[in-house]
Amino acid sequence: MNPEPRGEKPRPTTLKDLVEAARTHLLRPVWGLVARGFWCRAQRRRLRLPEAAVVWVRGGAVPWAEWGGRRGYFDVERVNKLAYLRAPGAPVVR
Repeated sequence: MNPEPRGEKPRPTTLKDLVEAARTHLLRPVWGLVARGFWCRAQRRRLRLPEAAVVWVRGGAVPWAEWGGRRGYFDVERVNKLAYLRAPGAPVVR
């Protein structure tokens, strides 16, 4: 428990506080992992298509792509500062 600031009485814990704490500390982190897993599997399916040799990612998707790359969903490569995904083990054409 967090200590109360000086001069304030401790506030009784309500059911609403307990539900919000469980939601914040249990559900959001788990949902984040599930959502990233779904996103990574969707990108891996796109990479299996014949016309999709690479999938370009930018903005808020880059951390998710790096997360998926560390877990083997795909390879994350960069051209200058732009990130893209390749199927694992796919030949590199330069």
